[in-house]
Amino acid sequence: MRISEAKQCIKELYLHTESVSALISERGVGKTSAYKQCAEELEIGYMGLYAAALEGPDFMGLPDKDREKGITRYLAPQFLPTVEAVSEGLFPSKGILVLEEINRVPSDTTSVLYPLLLERKVNGHSLAPGWKIGVTMNPDTLNYTVNSLDDAMLDRFVSIEVTVDLDDYIEYSVRNSPNDEVLSFLQACPDLLLIVKKSADSTALTKSPTPRGWTKVQELLNNCKLADRLMMELVAGILGPETASSFYGYLKNRDFKIPATDKLIHDYESVRAVVQEIIEKNRIDILSLVTKKVILTFEMKEQHLANLNAFVSHLPEELSILFFKLLATKRPEDFQEVIGRTEAFEKVSDKIVQILMD
Repeated sequence: MRISEAKQCIKELYLHTESVSALISERGVGKTSAYKQCAEELEIGYMGLYAAALEGPDFMGLPDKDREKGITRYLAPQFLPTVEAVSEGLFPSKGILVLEEINRVPSDTTSVLYPLLLERKVNGHSLAPGWKIGVTMNPDTLNYTVNSLDDAMLDRFVSIEVTVDLDDYIEYSVRNSPNDEVLSFLQACPDLLLIVKKSADSTALTKSPTPRGWTKVQELLNNCKLADRLMMELVAGILGPETASSFYGYLKNRDFKIPATDKLIHDYESVRAVVQEIIEKNRIDILSLVTKKVILTFEMKEQHLANLNAFVSHLPEELSILFFKLLATKRPEDFQEVIGRTEAFEKVSDKIVQILMD
């Protein structure tokens, strides 16, 4: 399942069930980010706990003697959004509590989590009604040092297995300070978005790329000013030397520019020649990337729509079809108005309707 589809499932489970969702994927695919984005989109709170760093007593809370009644009570830990914590204003009334990498938790701590996952209670303290639980896990394979969870624990979860997807990663990047060099490389070499190596082959000098790693590279290239040699060393330290060599080899041999998206939607004539050069070189991968970025960034105002019309009219037919297909899926609320302002739609309308019906 794509991460975008997993987010739809998480939100539905949160809104309509008491189920515990469990995101399972290779490292760096975006499990934690998915939960955070769901919380933002639902406008609720988020609390993430690295459960493996905690012990059973941390969840059970501090014992406190009630001498008057001759009993021992437990004070709830401050990191749990309990009824009492919400009433005291320590947490919002609604949210998602995420237990990270739950299959790295020691077995003695796992037993303490059973009532939390099953009954939403720990030592007499209940989670606030508006809070639901999610967990993340790495696959139970030789690639990861994890503890196998028994069937009794797994029965508590709605398991969602997540796979990496380039379109999802590009959309995430476009909304979070993208770097065109990275995205154009991944559009041309999608297999290098994620490489899974056996744990026996993984060392500090034989790292492999992940979506999380590529995001670090984008941040590095966008914000750090270093000599090329030093920058290459850092990129190799994130992606591994093989992938870093492929990336810099691509940049060195690239014989075209990538038009800036903001210029394209504000003044298309200023980048028309650049787009034409990419068309003449038949770089469909780059044109596809530019199209995706435009779809995600343009605004519904006169200047943008006029330049959008000029851009789409300039594209080859297969890419104008891609534009309208993406527009229908990513911006359905704007679809009708945009096609009414775009001359190219009439030429491909029959094919677009057929694609959308299929």
